[in-house]
Amino acid sequence: MKKIVFPMIVGLALLVGCQNSEPKAKEVPKQTNEENKQAAETTNTNFPYPNLLSEDAQFFSLLVIGEPDQDNPIEKNKKITDKVHDILSLPELEMVKKAYPELNIKSEPAYIVFDQAGVVHQSADLEELTTFLEKK
Repeated sequence: MKKIVFPMIVGLALLVGCQNSEPKAKEVPKQTNEENKQAAETTNTNFPYPNLLSEDAQFFSLLVIGEPDQDNPIEKNKKITDKVHDILSLPELEMVKKAYPELNIKSEPAYIVFDQAGVVHQSADLEELTTFLEKK
């Protein structure tokens, strides 16, 4: 009897120890056909750099070129972060020209705003950028 009980206890302990204790993922609501069509249209864009595009239709993404203001970082500017979720900052114009040659950026600083399809605004002035975003 003792020969049977010990392996059963060890087997039970292994089963209990190997249980998946992670919580189940929340169920994502299914998209309607219209939402699927809109998502397909945004992914089938001819824009050469889809990684720069916004993933959310309600927000923009931003490419910042040039040395950032150390005292007042753009990521903490509430007027910008209310409308922009993704910010990519590159310190040198040469880096941008190599990574994104089709953007044809001539000088720095430069602020380029993207929606889900492409460039919607380009500026060299931070105040002009914030004015554009406040109107949207």
